[in-house]
Amino acid sequence: MIGQTISHYRILSQLGEGGMGIVYVAEDLRLGRRVAVKLPSSFSADGQFHARFLREARAVSSLSHPRIAAVYDYGETRDGRPYIVMELVVGRNLSELLEASELTIARAVEITMDVAEALTEAHSHGVIHRDIKPSNVLVNERGEVKVLDFGLAKQLEEGQARVEGPDAQTLISQMTRSDVVVGTPLYLSPEQARGAAVDRRSDIFALGALLYECIAGRPAFSGANVIEIGGQVLHVDPPPPSIFNPRVTAELDRITLKALSKKPEARYQTAPEMYRDLSLALDGLSGADTTRTRRLAPPSEGRSSMLLTLSDSLRRPRLSPVAFIGALALVLLGLWGYARWRTPALHKPEPSAVVFYEKGLNLLRDGAYDQASRAFMSAIAIDEEYREAHAALAEAWMELDYASKAGEELLIVNGLVPDGTTLPQFESLYLNAVTYTVTRKYALAIQAYSEIAKHKSKEPQVHFDLGRAYERAENISKAIDSYVQALSLNQHYAAAYLRLGILHGRQSKTATALNHFGKAYDLYQETGNAEGCTEVLYQRGFHYSVTGKFNEAQKDLQQALELAHSNGYQYQQIQTLLALSSAFLNGKQSDAAEAHARKAVELAQASGMSSLHARGLVDLGNVFMSRSDYAQAEKQFQSALEIAKTNHARRSEMKASLALGSLLIQLYRAGEGLPHVEHALKYYREGGFFKETAQAHSLIGRAHRLKGEYDDALKDFERQREVGQEFDNQQLVAMSSSDIGRVYALQERYPEALRAFDEARALHKKLNNERSYSITLVNRAGALGKLGFYAEALAALDEVAALASQSEGVKAVLPSVAQTRAEIALSRGQFAEARRLAEEAIEAIALAGGREPETNFEAHRVRCLAQAFSGAARAGTDSCQESSKLAEQTRDPALISQAQFALAAAAFEQPDDAAALAGAMTVEDFFASKGQHASQWRALLLAARASVRLRDETKAHEYASRARALLAGLEQRWGTENFKSYLSRNDVKLSHQQLDALQFLNK
Repeated sequence: MIGQTISHYRILSQLGEGGMGIVYVAEDLRLGRRVAVKLPSSFSADGQFHARFLREARAVSSLSHPRIAAVYDYGETRDGRPYIVMELVVGRNLSELLEASELTIARAVEITMDVAEALTEAHSHGVIHRDIKPSNVLVNERGEVKVLDFGLAKQLEEGQARVEGPDAQTLISQMTRSDVVVGTPLYLSPEQARGAAVDRRSDIFALGALLYECIAGRPAFSGANVIEIGGQVLHVDPPPPSIFNPRVTAELDRITLKALSKKPEARYQTAPEMYRDLSLALDGLSGADTTRTRRLAPPSEGRSSMLLTLSDSLRRPRLSPVAFIGALALVLLGLWGYARWRTPALHKPEPSAVVFYEKGLNLLRDGAYDQASRAFMSAIAIDEEYREAHAALAEAWMELDYASKAGEELLIVNGLVPDGTTLPQFESLYLNAVTYTVTRKYALAIQAYSEIAKHKSKEPQVHFDLGRAYERAENISKAIDSYVQALSLNQHYAAAYLRLGILHGRQSKTATALNHFGKAYDLYQETGNAEGCTEVLYQRGFHYSVTGKFNEAQKDLQQALELAHSNGYQYQQIQTLLALSSAFLNGKQSDAAEAHARKAVELAQASGMSSLHARGLVDLGNVFMSRSDYAQAEKQFQSALEIAKTNHARRSEMKASLALGSLLIQLYRAGEGLPHVEHALKYYREGGFFKETAQAHSLIGRAHRLKGEYDDALKDFERQREVGQEFDNQQLVAMSSSDIGRVYALQERYPEALRAFDEARALHKKLNNERSYSITLVNRAGALGKLGFYAEALAALDEVAALASQSEGVKAVLPSVAQTRAEIALSRGQFAEARRLAEEAIEAIALAGGREPETNFEAHRVRCLAQAFSGAARAGTDSCQESSKLAEQTRDPALISQAQFALAAAAFEQPDDAAALAGAMTVEDFFASKGQHASQWRALLLAARASVRLRDETKAHEYASRARALLAGLEQRWGTENFKSYLSRNDVKLSHQQLDALQFLNK
């Protein structure tokens, strides 16, 4: 077949051959990809057989699941042979992993769960595998599980059975014929062995047999021939797997033996049931246990142990006590000798490899991750069994964002750990620490490094490693203490100065941070460490960028870029390009930002760095966001998401998901954006990414807020706050407090909103974050104005205006300042001033690209009411209709209701009493549902006044009574002082008088 073409598939080579078929590697000439083509090894000219084969192939091709090798195509060759075209999966099957003793118990459970997922998909489509076995479970190069040959064995068996006659339906008759092979008897269910009807529970039995072998190290059933195996399958219950592997838990014993129950009704009835139990059992396994399950020889192979020999001897005529003791001593001595013989000596790395390894460790601690990775690879090239070098390389790959490569190195480390041997204490602790670091189990990493530090307290690098563990766990104060301790032992430790610079920068201690950066740079320069110098310049430039010093940022980052380029540090080069893009973007230079982002994308794409490629596209999308080009931004985020998914770059995939979700929520498409953010949140929460977890909670909270789901929004912002408190990140606490205050303000819980804004204001001031501080002041001023504290509100707005005159970043807040002033002027009855300020805000927003839709709407609403209340009712109504359209575009129910309320008020001024009444009652329902009693009572007042003019005094009395009760209830909700100030508001005074007049009228 080699060289022949079937349809548009050119056969390249033979991949494998089994009893039921031959699999070839072929090239799809149309799509230019490699595929697997399977043909039956023998076939009948019977058309029914062909029909069954193709019918089954069609059924299997409907399965679409990441754990199932996909079926792409099927048909017949020119000579009538049926064929099926499948996904070509490159990797090793489970049989090979078992033979190589490469499975831990936890990994075996994970693989079994993956197979259960595949069975769930197949069973839901009516497809039964009937040949689950290790050789049909393949683990690809990325560690992903693929199940092969779904449904094929069933049809091929049935086809052969009908050709060969009724005797072929039994296991023994099939397996004793040379021309018929039906799977492997070790994994067939009892009903299959009897030739009885089978259903999905037969696959469950086979899955149990597969799990048993993976965790016990030997098959559940054994025998010298197929008849003996068949007899065990039908009549013998296997012992618990823990008999052969004491690390198997009691729960895993129970799950495995339940799946292997002889009676189908006693087994798990569905794959999801077994999956759930396995998932719970996996949680109970020790994450630190990396011991591999050793492949054991089944007893049928005729090897008798010394203990069995002793047992046999005791059944013979009795020995004298002396002879017995002597025999027992010989057996024990033999067992000790056997154990020593089986225990491999600890591997000692080659001295020349150690030189590269130690050089790599120093580079790793210096932040020279690219050079470190090269040093570790050099060590491994000299000595492939160098465990510590593989572990350190895993850490370097993680720092360079090559998660899959890091995982591969950890698998190699696990494979090199000697079975049944205790590693030296510090080597074991170090390997565990690196494993925990790469798998983001930082609390356990801290424990391991702390234990090392207890015994090696005089070694500065030990304290540095502990500091990095604390830093990754976001325990900043402990990290700083560890780095300071390292410096106390070595005052020339450049890497410790670098990390201290980064951490003090994050704490907004700029002077201290710059001092540490300077010391690190000087030390790196003295030792000729170009990558260390590059890293300092990158980190210092990044710090300048986030603190608004864009000129300084660009200078340092440009120098870092030149160093990275001249020394061939490709990762740093791309990373610095992206940082420069961000710095230019923050400095309002979007063209330069776009150019640097595009260059980073091109370089990452050309270098095959898919993770950085996706990250670059996200940054490019952010550039388009800054220009309000949302269509282009969405396109870039979508592209980044697709590239990350295709290349299994999980962190970049989540970054793109978060960016896309954020954009969609910002565009008031919360229903579309939420799934993206929730998908990212799950990954970040499980992976221990605390900042991203908090960001996702913030976005989800905002989505709920925009949908009017205020209680849900508060829960998410509280979760964001909890994350910030847990990791002592005051910036997150401040942001969440501000968001919580905004929700309280929307619920008209103004005193609570003020408390939240005050906390956020204090934290932002402490962190020297002028822009966030200013935004919080504006929000606080809005809440103060609602309660009638005009003087305090205007003072806060004056403070923001003063800050804007000194800070470029604060100038973007000025439209909100004008809008809030306009709101206060409207409340005070200063309609001309309110209109002027509102138009000022509208004009500023338009000049900025219309990026503040909420502020824009509010300004339009204030303008329309100012017009309506100052005698220009018709113009006011027209303006209110314009503001209503703006509210509809946001899809925010809170803005829509306020727009309707404004329209109703303008209609009353025309007068159009029917429209005013209808509008007031519509929004009153919404205000009631959200607990917005301050707006609700005024809507009822408007409805009462309209009803009076419509001569419906009964309704007017009802609405007025309800309004009066709601107004009185505000004192209890807000407190007496706040309530009194609210009643002093000019517009509230007028409304209160109108309510009193209605009461007098009804009397």
